[in-house]
Amino acid sequence: MRELVILGVGLLLAILVVVSDLSLIPKVAIAALIVGGAALLALGRAPTTGKTFEEHFIDILRFYKRARFLQRGTGTEQEIRREVEAPVYSASEIEKVFKREAAKGVVKVRPLPLSWSGLFSVVSFAFLLALLAWMWGGGLEALLVQLGLSR
Repeated sequence: MRELVILGVGLLLAILVVVSDLSLIPKVAIAALIVGGAALLALGRAPTTGKTFEEHFIDILRFYKRARFLQRGTGTEQEIRREVEAPVYSASEIEKVFKREAAKGVVKVRPLPLSWSGLFSVVSFAFLLALLAWMWGGGLEALLVQLGLSR
């Protein structure tokens, strides 16, 4: 249900961008970024732990929020010792976890990489769609005429 809500909101926002007053090329690029970002958030899992975006983001916030000392016992505040949280999955079992998670749902989708490479893929796809829209709209022909390579 979480994935459907995120994808639905992304599609709704993309439709609002498409019906806006922008020209064709920005419409295509922004809509592709929105849909790709929504798909990455909904279907993306951290490659090492298999956690969703929300779980991974909360872990990052907890990491940066905790107190740090250069050496144990040198801080002025008393350090509260808590038991270290065990990882949800070990790196060796991550493929098994992905298979188990995929077997739970009705629709079987392999998780997207929730990393910089996934974000780069979304941005690259949006750029390529904008380039195709520019070419389809006559931009390439106008450029070729301007350079004297076409009539």
